[in-house]
Amino acid sequence: MQMTKLGATVRQIRQNKGLTLAAVADSQITESFLSKFERGVTDISVTKFLHLLDRILTTPEEFFYLHGNVPLPQPARGDGYQTRAVLMHRLLPSGASEQMAAERYRTAPTLLNALTWRVQQMQQAPLTQIGQGRFSAEAVHYLYRVDDWGEFELYLFTFFALDMHLADERRLFKVALNRSQKYSTFRGAPLLRFDITHNQLFIEMRKQAYPVAKSDLTIYAALLEDRPNAQHEIYYRFIQAWWLYRTNQQTAAANAAATTVQLAAALRLHHLAQFAQDTLTAVATHGPEYDQSFFELLIE
Repeated sequence: MQMTKLGATVRQIRQNKGLTLAAVADSQITESFLSKFERGVTDISVTKFLHLLDRILTTPEEFFYLHGNVPLPQPARGDGYQTRAVLMHRLLPSGASEQMAAERYRTAPTLLNALTWRVQQMQQAPLTQIGQGRFSAEAVHYLYRVDDWGEFELYLFTFFALDMHLADERRLFKVALNRSQKYSTFRGAPLLRFDITHNQLFIEMRKQAYPVAKSDLTIYAALLEDRPNAQHEIYYRFIQAWWLYRTNQQTAAANAAATTVQLAAALRLHHLAQFAQDTLTAVATHGPEYDQSFFELLIE
């Protein structure tokens, strides 16, 4: 593979994300080397190329899609994909503290350092302080600025949506749904649109925004119609039952709850069946104030 032919796509992704040469460069890839590679002046090893993709916040499958819908070569390292867990590890390095993250950001105010600091703050803040835009300002500014979201941006939205102001959260959710369409065929992220919608529904239910949740349930149902998935079918039914309870449709809610538990048990998803039964039983016997503690447990 002629690595020099890929430099222009690296530059396209880097500039789309608003990353400077200096922000991408590190001990393995200097600014000078990166500039030469992007201009096709020098070649790069496969190992260093995969490291460079990490530095520009993209993945091999995503990169080759943007490069010209080229099929992904055999991954050279693990599965090579960006997942929410991988992104969380990137933003929350092992052993890091909020104080360390704040100091790192003050020393080097890069995007990643800012996001790392904000995630650390969200992790330690009481849930009652989250939802006022205090921790999500940098993420919102970044997401509005990026023209073409990738997996990094989509997962970033799911992280910070909980803290965003309502107008930003709902506007960016629509952007996320639109820009995640291409991932339905990605081997590395086939359930990404489900995860985004599922995350959004929990946020709206926690905020008691039941008309909005009803609309989001319709979106969730359409996704499942297009691409059936057993686990997300159960989550959909669970949230539907939760919504029915909160909109005073007790009989329909009880029927939906029973169906949810039966389906999970039939598919031998026993932990999910137990979770649905315990949680929906509590939802049926408690008011919306219960959802705050229930949601806090999910976040933790």
